[in-house]
Amino acid sequence: MKQIKILLCFFMPFFCLAQSSIQNKAITLQRLLFKTHYQPVIWSDTTANLFFNKWVTILDKEKLFFTDKEIATLSKLKLSIDDELLGKGWNFFNQSTQLYKQQLIKVDSIVKRILQKPIDFNKPDNLTWPASNYVNTEADLSLRWQRYIKWQVLNFIAKATSDSAGVNSKLPQNFAKLEEAAREVIERREKSYIKNLIGSPSTFINKLEDKYLSAIAWCYDPHTTYFNAKKKTEFDAATSATEFSSGLDFEENDEGEIKIDYLQPGSNAWKTGQLHKGDVVTSVIVDGVEKDVKDMDEEDVEDVLNGNSKNDVQIVVKSAAGETKKVKIEREKITDDDAIVKSYVLRGKQNIGYINLPGFYSRENEEIKSEKDIKFDGCANDVSKEIVKLKKDSIGGLILDLRYNGGGSMWEAMQLAGIFIDIGPVASVKEKDGKDNVLKDPNRGTIYDGPIVVLINGASASASEFVSAALQDYNRAIILGSSTYGKGTAQLVVPLDTNTLDNNKIYNDFVKVTMRKFYRVNGNTTQWMGVVPDIVLPDLFDGTEDTKEKNVQSALKPDMNRALSFRPLPTLPISNLAIKSNQRVKANTTFQQLVNFNAWLKKYNTARTISLQWTSYATQYNEAIKQYAAIEKEEVTPKMALINVSNNGFDKQKIQFYNARGKSANQNYLDDIANDDFIIEAYNILMDWNYK
Repeated sequence: MKQIKILLCFFMPFFCLAQSSIQNKAITLQRLLFKTHYQPVIWSDTTANLFFNKWVTILDKEKLFFTDKEIATLSKLKLSIDDELLGKGWNFFNQSTQLYKQQLIKVDSIVKRILQKPIDFNKPDNLTWPASNYVNTEADLSLRWQRYIKWQVLNFIAKATSDSAGVNSKLPQNFAKLEEAAREVIERREKSYIKNLIGSPSTFINKLEDKYLSAIAWCYDPHTTYFNAKKKTEFDAATSATEFSSGLDFEENDEGEIKIDYLQPGSNAWKTGQLHKGDVVTSVIVDGVEKDVKDMDEEDVEDVLNGNSKNDVQIVVKSAAGETKKVKIEREKITDDDAIVKSYVLRGKQNIGYINLPGFYSRENEEIKSEKDIKFDGCANDVSKEIVKLKKDSIGGLILDLRYNGGGSMWEAMQLAGIFIDIGPVASVKEKDGKDNVLKDPNRGTIYDGPIVVLINGASASASEFVSAALQDYNRAIILGSSTYGKGTAQLVVPLDTNTLDNNKIYNDFVKVTMRKFYRVNGNTTQWMGVVPDIVLPDLFDGTEDTKEKNVQSALKPDMNRALSFRPLPTLPISNLAIKSNQRVKANTTFQQLVNFNAWLKKYNTARTISLQWTSYATQYNEAIKQYAAIEKEEVTPKMALINVSNNGFDKQKIQFYNARGKSANQNYLDDIANDDFIIEAYNILMDWNYK
């Protein structure tokens, strides 16, 4: 049972020294990864240089804090990093964090000084962004910040005065007043940003210690990382169908206030009787620390109150009557509806099923002690249930949407591939010691044997690539979209502890370690390469290729494994279908606009010169507005009713009993599907396929 072995490896013992200090944790981490990582690095001057560049980027990615002087000081210690991880001294972390804090305080003073008086925009000036190098002197650092703030002021004024057509290149009459308002907002924002970076002496060091350990792990590969206890809980929840929630939804009003927009009936927030729709949130208190909502946006508040932490929180609100209340909210585990599979029917010349799978989640709980505790009840089982529903609607094909699916449980991926493959291997996995294990379809037979189109894009990764590759190699589905991310490895989370794993012990430090590499049944790998679609569609990620695995310096390189013995189905008529699809894509304004946008975005994301005078800045601003507006317009413009989208017959009955809010949300989702050009093209390909 190789597939069970993969899941249960989490429970095997790992031996490392349980330490508390950052130095001992770093040394222990290095030793653990040497023993367990699929392809451990040998720490040398080369690796130290890789780590140095990563660490400096973490501290100052935008090159707004350090100067050449600080970088030169740290560079003198660079070649000792590998020795430190082997137990020979400890200086680089302390020195780098001291210099970092020193520069944060210095920049805080620079920003305050710049924003104290009106900024002069009369002289020609420009800013190269993003910066390609550090400045030479403190005076140069001040000048860079002066230019950066000029840019932020101009951007604030442009947003304040723009309409759908952009901004007027003529200087606004109230420019001075707008400039003053911009400085106030920027000062508050930058002050809050630097304050959050510095924090208290303990939080400053604790945050950097976690980042330092993660930077060490990153040198092995991008998916190996350090977790503290909180991050471990969040990671577990990311592959689960449940999360802890307060039962509150929020919205930001025109005044920038965060207001309660909805209380989930029956939730703990609803049960308090003290919170009401329209109450303004002024602060939140977590673990005794109060945070002003002025320093947070709507998403931050949502994350604190509706995230995956079990910690209870207090919320301070001001009612419509002006009454201020502090209310304790106990978070409870609820079903995350966004992570549960739903199916729909595209009704046109023929009924086609549509299933969107946002992630490969499982329902395993934290109390698993042995194999018998595993329920094997996750997204694959949910997809199976939805297909059973769709069959009753007499579907002639299925669209499985794996766009933006970043992966999750590999066991669920194996199960899902097996739903559509009768019998045979679905992949092979290679261990650190070179052992090659075949992963077979765990269940004989199929749930669905009709035509399938799988939608993918540049954000489809890991488990979604696993499924796409298996279905492609078996000629079981047509893969439609753009090349995927390129992650062909599997990770396990283990405690940072050398003692035999004790299920009764509470661990506070964990490591997510890459221990295996997956290979397709034909011997190729999705690692680095991704899954190349059978039929290509333009993708927003085409303009941001640097987000792919192959562009990460520490990524594991691709290689080959032995091809497995498997029986693919007859070759699919991809060439003919691709010709018809390409003709439609060329005639589709959304796709062509996306092609144009990607060409512009590639240039925009490279080092560009930003003008810091209003007239020329307005021209640049309008060009960006024009490009983004064209994409947004295509996204919201209703398409011709080529297809009618409805819930499957079973869910239609349930929706009759939804309240108004639920029915509205359902209708919005149906409209989104009907207006999605990628889904429409998948439907058209299935029609060409079925009526060839």
